[in-house]
Amino acid sequence: MSIWTSGCTPYQLVGDDEPAVASVAAPPEAPDDRYRATGVLEPRVPAGEGRVCGDTKGAIATPVDPSVDPESGVMRVHKDDQWMSLPLARVDFDARVVGTIAETSVTQEFHNPYDEVIEAVYVFPMPEGGAVDDYWFHVGDRHIHGLMKPRAGARALYEAAREEGRSAALLEQERPNIFTQSVANIPPGATVQVEMHVVTPVLQEAGRYTLSLPTVVGPRYIPGAPTGARAGLGAAPDTDQVADASRITPPILGDGSQSCAALEIAVEIDAGIPITGLATEYHRVATAQAGDRTHVELARRGELPNRDFVLSWTLAGQEPQASMMAEAIGDEGYVTVTIEPPKAPLAPERTRPRELVFVVDTSGSMHGVPLETAKATIGEALDRMRPSDTFQIIRFSDTASPLGRAPLANTAKNRAFARDYLAQLDGGGGTNMLDGILAALTMPQHGKAAQAPMRMVLFLTDGYIGNEHEIFEAVDQRVGETRLFSLGVGSSVNRYLLDGLARVGRGAVTYMGPEEPPKEVVGRFYDRIDSPVLTDISLDFGALGITDLYPAKIPDLFHGQPVTVVGRFKSKGGIPAGDATLKGKLGGAPFSMPVALEPAHTREAHGIASVWARQRIDALLGLPNREDAQTEALVTELALQHRIMTKYTSFVAVEERQIVNPDGTYETVVQPVDLPPAVDARTALGPQSAAKSTLHARFANPSPKQRSHGTGRGGGGVAEGTIGLGNVGIIGKGGGSGAGAGYGRGAGEAHGGRVPRVRAQKPEVAGAIDKDIIRRIVRAHIAEVRKCYEAELAKDPSLEVKLAISFVIDPTGAVREVKLDHRDAALPSFEQCLTAAFRRWRFPKPEGGGVVTVSYPFHFQPE
Repeated sequence: MSIWTSGCTPYQLVGDDEPAVASVAAPPEAPDDRYRATGVLEPRVPAGEGRVCGDTKGAIATPVDPSVDPESGVMRVHKDDQWMSLPLARVDFDARVVGTIAETSVTQEFHNPYDEVIEAVYVFPMPEGGAVDDYWFHVGDRHIHGLMKPRAGARALYEAAREEGRSAALLEQERPNIFTQSVANIPPGATVQVEMHVVTPVLQEAGRYTLSLPTVVGPRYIPGAPTGARAGLGAAPDTDQVADASRITPPILGDGSQSCAALEIAVEIDAGIPITGLATEYHRVATAQAGDRTHVELARRGELPNRDFVLSWTLAGQEPQASMMAEAIGDEGYVTVTIEPPKAPLAPERTRPRELVFVVDTSGSMHGVPLETAKATIGEALDRMRPSDTFQIIRFSDTASPLGRAPLANTAKNRAFARDYLAQLDGGGGTNMLDGILAALTMPQHGKAAQAPMRMVLFLTDGYIGNEHEIFEAVDQRVGETRLFSLGVGSSVNRYLLDGLARVGRGAVTYMGPEEPPKEVVGRFYDRIDSPVLTDISLDFGALGITDLYPAKIPDLFHGQPVTVVGRFKSKGGIPAGDATLKGKLGGAPFSMPVALEPAHTREAHGIASVWARQRIDALLGLPNREDAQTEALVTELALQHRIMTKYTSFVAVEERQIVNPDGTYETVVQPVDLPPAVDARTALGPQSAAKSTLHARFANPSPKQRSHGTGRGGGGVAEGTIGLGNVGIIGKGGGSGAGAGYGRGAGEAHGGRVPRVRAQKPEVAGAIDKDIIRRIVRAHIAEVRKCYEAELAKDPSLEVKLAISFVIDPTGAVREVKLDHRDAALPSFEQCLTAAFRRWRFPKPEGGGVVTVSYPFHFQPE
């Protein structure tokens, strides 16, 4: 029997000897007339650069490797020998960086290409350390602002609306970096959008600022025995070690297929001073400049949501010793303070002897390029050791095993022995990370405690596991005086795990892409462990009135890392300015440094209150997490007050005015995800035999209103289910005894084409409403603007328009006097549609009354 793979189109590879297809490449273009296009930046690491979504609108399906187990967790479904459409049509990141804070609007567009009403379920990542603090649901001309509710209450509202036949959307947090989007009752042929707002601190190290936007949840290894329960719709069953495994394991598209969701990313950097050294890790980007502001966006259309978008830069000129960002909300004010400690290298002869332990993940997900990159990194690190260092290498997959019984001296013979050991390592099996942790942290220490070498562990992994809490507990209980440094290998690693390992292990984290040369990464590791650690850090703000600081206990800092805290102040007295004192121990010696917080180095920004709330919530939960009733109550109260997503709170939005599905029947479609570059599906997922035995049972008895008939093999019985994998089909109408008929119109109808591009550019605002508030409200209504454009594209598919929409906001917040200014031929119906849309919108009342005049440029492009 042949096995077929679901997806939008076969992926398209751009070889070394041929350029990218013209329809895929987007020319570098300034976002509006105030910007000057400055060129295209190539990625530092070409992970996934050769793979793009082609223009095919519905290829005939072809058999893939029939030896692959159809129950292994890879999504494999077809309909009438054609590729299936999937509901996720577009993912759009629109980020603005001001100083050290990034605000990002994340928009997901879902289209129903089937003949049935559907519920779409999508498991996706968000930036690690980010605060998701707003939510919108766009249905036709309706724009519903999400409600923040306790998690159970939000789900109850959503499920009630779903059963009543109302359109509804629900956002739930599974991990701090993994979320589930559920969208109910999407009618056939309809398109809806959900929009989330997330605020993220920008990472700073050695003078370089880094923004990371993840686009895919990588495959997760799930340890433990199945419990028989299934809380979600994912590939893996819940187990006694990962109780929510089915909520963090989205189905994965196999080799030869892809989701083909349109990915759009745009970033505006407003650092206050010019930036330099702009670099992109994994994507080709186009850049443009307007004064001190830099605009960056993807340079190619057809990029897949299969790897992190990582952008970094430095500031031109001398950085201040201390800088502050502030936000005032009523009587409350919030600040984030960044201080650069002095650089004071310690002479090597004064340092304590070191024992270097390299722990390398050799599980299936590391097979091939990631493991070869990790091995090359360890090889480079061996060459950089001091003569007095000792070392050990530990590999782990299903089990863990060391290079030898005891640490080895740094001799040429031992280094050669280690290289031979590394050369024979291959990737395969599960990710039993706990064994690797225990092997590294419980090795006997040689010598008396005061004279024993300082153990430094470098942990190399992609972090693709589901039992993070268990790992954090193990490190917390056993780390002692050891320092644990984590190194994430791959283009879409589990940053929640890797950041957490470094925090609990009192070390630091580094990330490297597949095939990235290891020299710079290893140099960074040795810079950290060769320099003295700043410990026992405290920050005294004296009479400045900045309180409630987080983190309350500032972690130890290594070479190149700044001190960063968030706090509160009473805003009646204005933004604090004056002197503070940084104290601690540098290389074991007492240290104190005066810090001047000057108005010239203070900027106002939005979102700092959300960052403060997120860090207070992290402090309440702890790491490892506390999960008692009192902690849950405190976290829930704070999250509801600040509208922050947590595992205890969720956003929900319901269209109350209309019932779109009167009979209440629907099909649930779980959106499968693309496999990250360099990750082999056959080895990444492992056997996970539990998934084979429980998937069918979970969906064998669907609710009367939820028709879930599978297109899977049937296995001699029924093959029923919502989206599934193996013998639980993706979508279809199966029936009592086998394969069933399937349904869907294939990829060729609405999902195979590209989505028109509507660029809302930078507005000119005169009046008492903040420009960022106007920008966010316009972004929330962008679906209405796109709908007007799509109506014109139906008449002229090649129509491209540039225009500025001027409007006046009156003292009540209503819009009046809408005018359109463009150089193109008159488009009466387009202008009428846009004018009517803008007149429906509501803005905040201008402070102190009066009116606000806005001029908003737009650029409309067909894809």
